[in-house]
Order: sequence, then structure tokens, then C-alpha cells
Amino acid sequence: MESRRELYAILNIPPEASDEEIRKAYRQWAQIYHPDKYQDPQLKDVATENFQKIRDAYEILSDENKRLIYDVYGMEGLNSGYELGTKLNKPEEIKEELERLRRRKEEEKIFAHSWPSGSLLAKFSLPQYLNGDGILSGMAMFSELQSQLSSRNTLSIGGNLSVTGNSGAGAASALLKHQISPFASIELMATAGLRALVNVQASRQLSQHSFATSGLAISLRDGSINLSNAWTRQMSETTVGSIKLVLGVESSISVGWQKKDEKT
Repeated sequence: MESRRELYAILNIPPEASDEEIRKAYRQWAQIYHPDKYQDPQLKDVATENFQKIRDAYEILSDENKRLIYDVYGMEGLNSGYELGTKLNKPEEIKEELERLRRRKEEEKIFAHSWPSGSLLAKFSLPQYLNGDGILSGMAMFSELQSQLSSRNTLSIGGNLSVTGNSGAGAASALLKHQISPFASIELMATAGLRALVNVQASRQLSQHSFATSGLAISLRDGSINLSNAWTRQMSETTVGSIKLVLGVESSISVGWQKKDEKT
């Protein structure tokens, strides 16, 4: 509450002061602290600082909209860029409008750290069209929204839908990634669709050239569990080697390397 009374204290007036009382106080203090009245450099600097505070306080309190925002939210509300549109008379209407503006500012901050992406693919068939059917044989859509919740937490929500002929399939997923340190992270992912599962995965950089990932996946359809471990190493500037071991219903082991755009 004190922060919402500071400007009134600068002009030495009560919060319920009228517009005329505000103007009168401003003229009085502006004359006292006008820098041109002082010759001594130190006194002149002090007067200049006080004169600026008085002028700033008057600029806000003499403006009806700015004063309303300051009385409710203090300088934080003014610095947040709230602006009242049409004139509002009732205090309840003013507070309601300011709350709406505050929520909109918070939403803008959230979306400022979000990155939506998507793609649309259409398949055309000339033979199908020549046989008298439609030229469009299928479509596929994919969309994703990634949001930086904090410096260490990222949320990604995505979905895809594909249609071929009279059949179609779709899936949706959500991924929450937490950066434990510059070298380690953990991910929690849930997928719904043809493969409904929950997956927890931890990753860590073992050295400058090697990386390891461990995961646990649980199927929501039959309760089956798959454990996975993968090791990746940078063998040269253009070559990466990897080993992946999966234990569970879909057990497998794979060894491979990748060089530039070629994979073996």
C-alpha cells in the first residue's frame, strides 16, 4: 500500500486530493526546487533530482486514467502498460477493466515464449483421377505448440491426423522436459492414439563426445513395459556411432553409425 502513496507524499497531499489541490501543490514545489534557482553544483543536482520527481508525480496524478491505475496497482500497473479505454465511472467497473488488462498482459507474456508449428500434406493421384475418382487420395496434418514455462522447463503439445481413402488415424502427445543441469535432463511424455503410452526418459552428457539416454515406457493398453538404453558417441567431425538396447515386449538391440547424410 505504501508504494501506492509515494507520489502523493512527494507532492505532500492526501490520496483523496482534488485536481486543483494537485495543481496547486505542483506549482508550489516546482518553484522551490527549480534548478535555475541554485548556483552551487551540489545543491543544483539535488534540486534537479527533486524537480524531476515532482514533475513525474504531477504527470501521473493529473491524468485521470493514470491516477486510477496507480491507485489500484501502483507503479507496477503503470509500468505494465495498462491503458483504460472508454471512461468508466464506477470503481467496480474500473477494477474489473484493470483486471482484464492484467490477465491479457499475463497471457501475452505466456504466448511470447511459445512457438507454434504445423504442417499440412495433401496426396494427389493422377491414375485415380483418370479412373473417374477424385484426384485427392489422402491428407495428413501435424501441429505442435512448444512453450518455455521457465528457464528449465519446456512443455510441448502436439497431434497428427492422417486420412487415406476411407480410413484414418490420429494421435496426440504431450512432453514435459526439465533441464536438471547443463549436462542432464529428464522428460515425461504421454501419447494417446494407436500407441497409448507413458514414457519417462533421462539423458546425460557423459563426456565431451559421448551421450547416454535411459527410458521407461508403459503401454496404457496392455500394461506392458519396455526399458531402453542408448549410447551415442561422436567418432569424428562427420561420424556418429550409436548402440541401443530395448528390453521388454519389443526387445531389440541395434548398433549403427551415421556419416553426414548417409546412415548404415
